This record gives sequence, structure tokens and C-alpha cells, in this order.
Amino acid sequence: MTPDAAGRWRLWPRGLGARLTVALLCLTAVGLFAFGAAGTTLLRHSMIDEVDGRLGGLRPAEGSGVDLPAPTDPWEPPAPLGSGTPDRPPLDQSDRTAPPFPTELRSLELDASGRVRSVVGVTPDDDALPDLSGWGVAELLAARGEPFTAPSTRGDGSWRVLALPREEGGVHVTAQSLDEVDDTLGRLVVIETVVGLALLVVLGAGAVAIVRLQLRPLREIERTAGAIAGGDLDRRVPALDPATEPGRLGAALNTMLGELAQALRERDRSAETTKRFVADASHELRTPLSSIVGFAALHRQGRDRGVVAEDPRTERWMSLIEEEAQRMGAMVDNLLVLSRFDETPHLQPGDVELGEIAERVTRAARVRAPETPIGLDVPEPVLAVADGERVRQVLENLVGNALHHTPPGTPVSVAVRRAPRPPAAAGPGAGTLPAGVGEVALLTVRDEGPGIPAAELPRLFDRFYRATGTPGGRSGAGLGLAISAAFVAAHDGRLTVASAEGRGTEFTVALPLG
Repeated sequence: MTPDAAGRWRLWPRGLGARLTVALLCLTAVGLFAFGAAGTTLLRHSMIDEVDGRLGGLRPAEGSGVDLPAPTDPWEPPAPLGSGTPDRPPLDQSDRTAPPFPTELRSLELDASGRVRSVVGVTPDDDALPDLSGWGVAELLAARGEPFTAPSTRGDGSWRVLALPREEGGVHVTAQSLDEVDDTLGRLVVIETVVGLALLVVLGAGAVAIVRLQLRPLREIERTAGAIAGGDLDRRVPALDPATEPGRLGAALNTMLGELAQALRERDRSAETTKRFVADASHELRTPLSSIVGFAALHRQGRDRGVVAEDPRTERWMSLIEEEAQRMGAMVDNLLVLSRFDETPHLQPGDVELGEIAERVTRAARVRAPETPIGLDVPEPVLAVADGERVRQVLENLVGNALHHTPPGTPVSVAVRRAPRPPAAAGPGAGTLPAGVGEVALLTVRDEGPGIPAAELPRLFDRFYRATGTPGGRSGAGLGLAISAAFVAAHDGRLTVASAEGRGTEFTVALPLG
């Protein structure tokens, strides 16, 4: 088991090298187990066949057994050879047919009633016999001379038994203990287990070394990709053998990286050209726009002095010209501000009280939109080191955006408070808080309007982007939020938005405090 990135334990590792090693060891373990099981099973069958062949080669000899008195229980173990009974004196050593040494073979003579008449093979130290108490003479004869396995009267062992009919009636039983077979198989299983585990350890160590060696080119490709992601666009994968998969992958990646680097350079050059053009065009447009506004004002002054005759249609047209010229002038000013911040963000930081700035912005918004309820929540003074004028412009843009893109009379609220550093994934936004910031000032502007579709939120801070899915809203130039994001980013802060259709929109400015 290996832990994942979230700290949860996984049964299957996630790394390619670890997965290959584990898969190889699992397949090897399965193969060894199957080989050992097959070998043990075949050996057991072979040894039992050998025992059966030995039993088949033995034939009963007349008068070769030791006659025993019939016990009360047919399968009560007979008395040891050499011991006496009330009806029979002890056997003389000359009449003893049992072997003088232990043997695994037993020969039993059963009469027609199934009682044991003689036994050959038992000794005082080994009197175990096959337990045939569950077999009658008819069942033994029905075996037709085929060997079968029976339990032992002593311990947990077993016997291989062959039953043959006697001429005078009854059954001659020949049996051999399977203890030696079981001991041999047990030792074989132990040997296979020990050797298999040792082999798995050796194979595991070899697999780890080989997999690491074979995956070294992939790790080099990974390091190259990380360096390129960090900004080193000229980094390339080292040349590898093109006959191998990593070699072909590296060549393809180098080709792709070359094209990508060229495309990125073209994009940067095009973006720089566009920014320079916008800055130059904005600067050049200020003069003619100022002239248009001036001529419109001169026309109004001439009308007031009686120099120009009054004409309602002319007055309406001149008013529209003046309004559009002023709107274009404001747009040009915004473009110039963005161009300057793209080149070198210029701030004049100082100690400011953010609650006072929010109060001034709220008061001015109430004057512009007296029919709209605008709330302010500042529970405590929040001091920060920032450019007060830029912060005011940010709040004015956010409040103006709420008033402009919601139906008239939609409630708007502004809040300022101190808070711990918000999580990184606080929603779509612009800017990044520095790593060491633990406390921030949060400036929140929320409206109860129709909300913004989720698909448009990621592009909300792009220049000239205007959301189209705001019912009841009115279109704008698409620069206010881009300017606000630039101002906030210049303060090392972050501007985020949270919105849902039918639930309003909330913009949050997070400025670092420490």
C-alpha cells in the first residue's frame, strides 16, 4: 500500500516503475505457486502410483499370517504379537511371523464375517493399522482389486489399501502407510516456499534496478518538461536512441517544443505590438476627442450667446456627439492607464484606512443612484499600506459595475473587514497573494442582481470582454474590471468573483496586511 497526494492509502501504487515492479512480482508469485502446486500434485500421484504398484506386486501366502482371536469389536487393534490372551498362550518366538524391524507394510487376513484373523507387519513400537471399520467384506470385494486410501487407527495418517478375495472365503488386505509420502510432500512444500520467497526477493531487487534504468529517459523528459514549464523555452530532451520508444518520444517532444517555443515567441511579439499600438493610438486619439468635445461646448456657448440659431434636432445631435466623445475619451484614458501598468505599475503607497475609502465611494454612489439601496458594513477600522487613490478607483469600478449591470433598484452592499488568508481556489479571479501573507483585508461588493452565467466568469477580467448573459443589464466598454484587476495585482493582491444565475454577484478584493 502506498499513500497518494491526499494522504489516503492506496492498494495499487501510482508510479509507473512501482506498478511494473509489483505486476512482475505478482505474476512471478502466481507462476511459482502454480508450478509448486502442479509439481506437488504430480509428485503425490507418482508416489501413490508407486505405492499401488508395490501393493499390487504383493500376493498373499497361505499360512503366512498370525492367527488372532476374534475381538469383541472387529476393528479393535489386535494385541501385540508375543502377548498372551486367556484363550491362547503367548506365541513362541519361533512362531512369530512379524518382521523384527518396523515396516510401513501391513498384511491382514479377514474371514467371511469380516473379523481379523491374522496381521503381519505390526511391532510393539508401531501397531498402527488401516482403519477399515466402515468397510464390510462385500464392500472390500466390490473394490475389485483397485487400491484406495483409508485413515489410520493411530494419529492423522492414512494408508493405501488393496483388498483381494481369499480362496477359503474372506479377504486378504495389503496396506502401506502414506506417512513417508506425506513427509516427503511436506518437505517439498517447505523447500518450494523458502526458495520461492528467496527468488521473489532477488527478482524484486533486480526488477527495481532494471525498471529504474529503463525509466531514466522518461525521468529526463519529465525534468525537461518541468524546466520548460518554468520558463526555459530553449530546453530540449537529450538525444536518445531512435530505435527505442523513449527515443522516438523524445524526438517527437523536441519537435513539438520547437514549434511551441516559436508560437509563444510570436504570441509575445504580437501581444507587445498590440500593446504598443493601443498605447500609441490611445495617446493620439486624445487630441481629436478633446477637439470634438471642445467644438460641442463651443456650439453650446454660441447658442447661449445667440450666435448660433436654436434648432432642436441640431441640439440633440450635438448632445449625442458630446456624450459619445466623452465616453470615448474615458475609454482612451483607461487604455492609457492599462498600457502604463503593463510597462511599469506605478503606485504611491501609504498608510490608508480602507473603511474611510469605502464610505466615500458608497456616499458618492448613493448620490448617483438615489433609488438604489447601497449598504456599508465596516465593523472595525482596517489599516493597510496601499495607494489610496487606486484602491478608491477599484471600489468605484466594482460599485459602478454593480449599478450599471443590474436592474434599477437592485440592492448593493459594500463590506470591509480583516480575515485570514483565503484559500488559493477562491473562484475565478486575477492576481496572486504572496506566499508569506497570513492576514488580508477583504473589500467585498455584492449585488442581488440576476447573476452571471458560470461559463463567462473565467473571462470576466479580460480586456474588452462584456458579459452577455446578464438580464436587465446594460453594456459597457469592458475595461473597468480589467483596470481593477491590474490595480489589485500591482498591490500583490487578488480580485475574485463568485456568482450564480438568480443569486447575485460578489466581487472580493484581498489585499495583504502581513
